[in-house]
Amino acid sequence: MMEAMIVFRIGDEHIGVDISQVREVTEAQTPVPVPRSPAFVIGLVNIKGEVIPVVSLRKRLGVGGEESGDCLLIVEDKGRLAGIEVDELFGTEKVIDARINRRAELLSTRKEKDFFHGVYETEGKPILILNLGKILSKEDK
Repeated sequence: MMEAMIVFRIGDEHIGVDISQVREVTEAQTPVPVPRSPAFVIGLVNIKGEVIPVVSLRKRLGVGGEESGDCLLIVEDKGRLAGIEVDELFGTEKVIDARINRRAELLSTRKEKDFFHGVYETEGKPILILNLGKILSKEDK
């Protein structure tokens, strides 16, 4: 049960990730490219002595455009750490479970529907709730 999420923007999409999975927010660095890594892995960064892979949600989710943010979310799922570059950080949103719509047809137009737990309904733009485990897995499905 998610209590709150960190909300950010990638392209035109508003995306949220469970706050308990976010270890820190830091300034984006230039990642060191890794040969033969998956296309969505931009490279590695060193955060406080830990080497962390940086994942492009743009590439992972098939959102066009260039990485443009200067903010890096350090996230953790089952002991795996990763950095996610975001275009813009909006802050936190308290989660009311009743507002989470888990109906798959809302996401069925997206080939990436596995990458989301559902849609969080807000007065403004709906927030896609990231399934971090799927995003960080090496398999594509």
